[in-house]
Amino acid sequence: MKSVAGKVVFAALSVLYPVLVFCGLEFWGLSPRRLSLMLIGLAFVHFFNVTRERAKDAEGTGRANVVKNISLLVLMLMCGALAFFADNILFLKFYPVMVNLSLLCFFAFTLWKKPSFAFRMANLGDKTLRVSPERPFVERYCDRVTMVWCAFFVVNASVALATALVGSERMWTLYNGLISYILIGILSAVEFMVRKIMQNKLHSYVPVCELLRDSRPDGAVVCFDGESVRTWADFVSDVSKVRRFLESSEKRPWILHCEDSYFFIVALLSMLQSGRKAMVTANRQEAFIKEIKKPEYGFITDTPFGDASAGAIQIQDILAGPAVEPLWNAFDKNAAEMVMFTSGTTGEPKSVPKRFSQFENELYELVKVFGDDWLGRKVYSTVNHHHIYGLLFTVLLPTATGLPFRRHRIDYPSELVSIAGEKAVIASSPAYLKRLAADTDKPIDFKYTPIIYSSGGPLPEEVARKCEGITGYWTMEIYGSTETGGIAYRQSKNGPVWKPFEVCKMSIGENDCLNVKSSYILEPEGFTTGDLVEIYDDGRFLLKGRADSIVKIEEKRISLPEVENRLKQTGLVQDVRVVPMVGNRQYLAAAIVLNAEGREKFKDQPKLEINNFFKKHLAQFIENTVSPKKWRYLEELPQDTQGKIKMRDIQALFGIPESPNFKILKMRREPGMVTLKLVFPETSDFYNGHFPSFKLLPAVAQVDMTVMLAQALLGTPDTVARIQRTKFSYPILPNVPAILEMTYKAETSKLSFSYTLEEGRPLSGGTLVFSGDENA
Repeated sequence: MKSVAGKVVFAALSVLYPVLVFCGLEFWGLSPRRLSLMLIGLAFVHFFNVTRERAKDAEGTGRANVVKNISLLVLMLMCGALAFFADNILFLKFYPVMVNLSLLCFFAFTLWKKPSFAFRMANLGDKTLRVSPERPFVERYCDRVTMVWCAFFVVNASVALATALVGSERMWTLYNGLISYILIGILSAVEFMVRKIMQNKLHSYVPVCELLRDSRPDGAVVCFDGESVRTWADFVSDVSKVRRFLESSEKRPWILHCEDSYFFIVALLSMLQSGRKAMVTANRQEAFIKEIKKPEYGFITDTPFGDASAGAIQIQDILAGPAVEPLWNAFDKNAAEMVMFTSGTTGEPKSVPKRFSQFENELYELVKVFGDDWLGRKVYSTVNHHHIYGLLFTVLLPTATGLPFRRHRIDYPSELVSIAGEKAVIASSPAYLKRLAADTDKPIDFKYTPIIYSSGGPLPEEVARKCEGITGYWTMEIYGSTETGGIAYRQSKNGPVWKPFEVCKMSIGENDCLNVKSSYILEPEGFTTGDLVEIYDDGRFLLKGRADSIVKIEEKRISLPEVENRLKQTGLVQDVRVVPMVGNRQYLAAAIVLNAEGREKFKDQPKLEINNFFKKHLAQFIENTVSPKKWRYLEELPQDTQGKIKMRDIQALFGIPESPNFKILKMRREPGMVTLKLVFPETSDFYNGHFPSFKLLPAVAQVDMTVMLAQALLGTPDTVARIQRTKFSYPILPNVPAILEMTYKAETSKLSFSYTLEEGRPLSGGTLVFSGDENA
């Protein structure tokens, strides 16, 4: 209490000091010598405060406060002593100058020894700032505020000095006893208003597990789809409905697959808040669902997809029910359980158990690194939110930061034009960006430059450069996996090296592969990836291919990435994968996507000449015995919906005998399903003898092609028992690409197929029953 009283007395006397000096001279008839005793007394009050608070200062504002207090005390005693012995009022007028200079030194010192004084004051009002991902943003703002105050103290001290040296006592008193205080008030008011504006620009980041009913305004937009929006009030209501449904049944794990991002996050939060384990899967093939679904498991979806979704609960049916009382609470991130599924590079689905704390820790890191880029933006996606990258960037991050997100994915590059007027963050993939680069000839006139991320595989620098020309932004790539979360990031314009996130600690582990430890990897020993790596002294690293990319051909060790890089050195290759094949002997095969220069160079040239060109180039670097023996030239490498290129899919492509009668341009393969882009040249034998004046692909050839490709890519039986249904709506013409989609159900031995044009027009389709189930 004594300390507080001393501070109050010192503050009151300091504020009233100019008025007391003026009254003493004008009205009380006091001499400068007598008035100097007031300044000396004020110095002793300050000395009392300094000695009482010194220990506390050392722990709080630190040396800056100590230096300020002692300097001011010395100056006060000096001016008081000079005024006493000289009996001169001038020395008493220096006190406001000394106060301003001491405050200037103090504020400036905190800019040198961070954090700044303004940030320390902000932290008193919000203790979470020191550990918030918004801290860098707040610190920069507080630094600017502190610099403004430093400038003010310089100006105020200069004016105070001028009034002391050349102004009258009345002018000195008016400025230092009134005007300077008014200026301080005006500056404080302006800073308060600016601070409120800046607070509105903050991300409003709240960990998902700590979100409460009133964390957002009721009218805040959560998601949108065209003109339709869902607000925070709608979100709370919908989560409450699904929670009550879940809690009305026994506590059990729930499989979750919702194509609509809004339905997905509603169901996910309902599960987490009610203590249910969420099993998030993008794979909805019947065989896979049967593999992971136990009798006691529940299943929530928004999209019926055949027998695999039998017995699943439609989330739309739950939300269509009557309104319920809001049911919302924070949940324990360390106890909340999830399971994600990944196929990595093998193609075999694998479950990856997760604690929600792993996602929260990664969200924190992402907001800390990229958060400033997202201010005032909307979130769009071209990727699936059932995989970890899409889950984090397109669902959880918007929920945590309060950014509106679009409910449905952007599927085609042409759709980007429709959002050119928006401030957008786009979570994309190499597959989408490659299509954007290939299909777009001129820049898109974005009103605001979009922020674009890519993950799921390396993005060729050439594609990133072309996309920058189209969008104005050089894509930010994220490297990581389902097991590790995000590990590092880069923009390839700065080179091929990766910069790890601050919480990720890199080392070289078993077999020279990258080992990662981070706050979102639970295992204390970290996780060892399958990627070969070179780590630099500054912590950045270079990926050098996968450990399984070193193979033996003719007893010679060869690096597949080395062959790929040599092919890219021609300047004619946009993308390439080299894979080992096993026949009578092991050999290499290369799947190549030519860039614009390559397509122009090899236009109308026979395939043999193209092969020979690349063989001749490789002969400069590698022996002929390990040079690829088979070649395919595609529009796009085989990949899944996440843009991941799997070795076994490319090997399956080379397992299809090459034929002059057809050409495969693209392939996408998921368990039980494959989509191909095919073209039948005019010279194809399929057209011989059929309508010479108007060539079209015979129905028998379409069925035969379907059977051959299904056996090679889906593992169907060798014999077709019967054709259950066929329909031929429109002819397949020479040199016109056709999309063949095939879905095989092993339980019934049924293969459904359809041919369509690229724009979606149906050509033909049907159902074939193989010999595995002739009575189906």
